[in-house]
Amino acid sequence: VVGQKIITEKDGYPQLTPDATMKLGKVNPDWNAGLSMRFRYKQVSLSANFTAQMGGHAYSVTNFVLAYQGKTKSTLPGRMGGFVVEGVNFVGYEKDKDGNITGSIYKKNTTVVDNIQQYYTNYAYKRDNGEGNTFKTDFLKLKELRLDYALPKTICKRTKVLRSASIGAYATNVFCISDWPQFDPETGTLSGTEVHRGIETGAMPMTRTYGVNIKLAF
Repeated sequence: VVGQKIITEKDGYPQLTPDATMKLGKVNPDWNAGLSMRFRYKQVSLSANFTAQMGGHAYSVTNFVLAYQGKTKSTLPGRMGGFVVEGVNFVGYEKDKDGNITGSIYKKNTTVVDNIQQYYTNYAYKRDNGEGNTFKTDFLKLKELRLDYALPKTICKRTKVLRSASIGAYATNVFCISDWPQFDPETGTLSGTEVHRGIETGAMPMTRTYGVNIKLAF
């Protein structure tokens, strides 16, 4: 059954495929983009810098470790009374009148998983479950937002000292819209002096900063 999990009817656990060459996605995104905008009205200016990425995938070791330990929201379902894993049970084979196998027969899974810890640690978020820990790295980020006010030149001239003056406030890493489950989708694995895409290992969250700056020209 294309796109369906094969569930063992006896215990309700999904079956992991032994195929180590299954394609789960692609490392390199289809495209990256950036956009800078600046709006100005009289002495006030507002600027914003956006970055975006679409089409890439990566395996998250951080997600595997946290979910394996039951520290993510994705491991909450089923803790009270178990639950039914969505998928199908293998029933048997279809055969023609000569006894030749022509297909497989499946039915909707209805078996309740009662040992939820075993389900999450040995199946859903097991290290070997590459599909369960591989996610899209699509994102839209507001990297920087700035608001500046420039003192009118007439006022600067009155001081007989200043040629120009401005004050501004800024914030970096304001938001990130992404389905990536853990921290920053714009990540990779460090090997020596090289960063390799496709595997995220213990990446740190984005650091949001705030600041104020004053510019004076004499």
